[in-house]
Amino acid sequence: MLKKAGLVLQIAATFIGTIVGAGFASGREVIQFFTRFGSWGTAGVLFSGLLMALIGTRLMLYARRIHAGSFDVLIVRVFGVRTGLVIHSLVFLIIFGVNGVMLAGSGAVFQEQLGWNRWLGMGLSIVLSLFFIVKKARGLLWVNSLVVPVLTLFLIILFIHEGGRPPQSPAPWQSGWMLSAFAYAAFNLSTALVVFVPLASEVKSERVLVAGGLVGGAGFTVLLLIAHQLILAHPGVMLYDMPTAELVRPVGAAMHLAFTAVIFGEILTTYVGNIFGLSRQLSNVFPSVLPGWRAVAVLIVGSAAVGIAGYSALIRVLYPFYGFLCMFLLICLSFVRIPER
Repeated sequence: MLKKAGLVLQIAATFIGTIVGAGFASGREVIQFFTRFGSWGTAGVLFSGLLMALIGTRLMLYARRIHAGSFDVLIVRVFGVRTGLVIHSLVFLIIFGVNGVMLAGSGAVFQEQLGWNRWLGMGLSIVLSLFFIVKKARGLLWVNSLVVPVLTLFLIILFIHEGGRPPQSPAPWQSGWMLSAFAYAAFNLSTALVVFVPLASEVKSERVLVAGGLVGGAGFTVLLLIAHQLILAHPGVMLYDMPTAELVRPVGAAMHLAFTAVIFGEILTTYVGNIFGLSRQLSNVFPSVLPGWRAVAVLIVGSAAVGIAGYSALIRVLYPFYGFLCMFLLICLSFVRIPER
């Protein structure tokens, strides 16, 4: 019984860790999809969290039933080879764009939170990413497993420090909150399937898989709700690239510096993981043109070109656009028929 409970928690932690990215850690993603709608964003958080928990769990169950070991297998099974290739290319481009956002985010951390040059932060991210790729990402899993619990702890401490107080007054009706919440769920689930599908194939018990998915979805919803409420109670931080770091600043210099390091760690793990995965895909598709390090170089140069635009601007433009692109994919996957055991 204890072993099953532990496995449920592991699946839940992976669920949360896969969806929680640098955009969430910084708070910009939360503002873009939820907090800008005022108190109606709270309804959006609950709606989006419910979608991710139910549809994410359902898709993991589907992947397990059809014995899909990778995202590619699931997409081809649902859409066929030609459409599957288009969707796979779309997801590749989305993750490539996210890489540019991550690099811009590392620059924003250094410029806004530390008062240093943004190019120093971007350059350091590139150097560290090359180091981890040379080491074949050894140590990266340790960093990733540390970031999410620490981020969770910080959010809980902030929430307790604030007394869990709600915003001063409810906002008037804001149209578009539900569409934005759906776009958020679509964007996050579409990219998270790359991890969810192979995870599902490794879990022997369907009950454990379902329980883990639902617990993970519920846990992420709670974190999202806390972040949204904290920002909503302090609307002034919405003007910053790293609003959650600004929430921590009044608590003390040491806490602020530690939280800034957590955000940078989340950015770095996302960036390195994406470069590592995308470079392999490029090398497989173009083995003679983009082998190994050449593919890595192309991805880093490309992400730097995208990152010039700036962190807040990229999230404001790219993330909603990606969300709307992924809506069709999520709707189709939501209605796929799960085979019998």
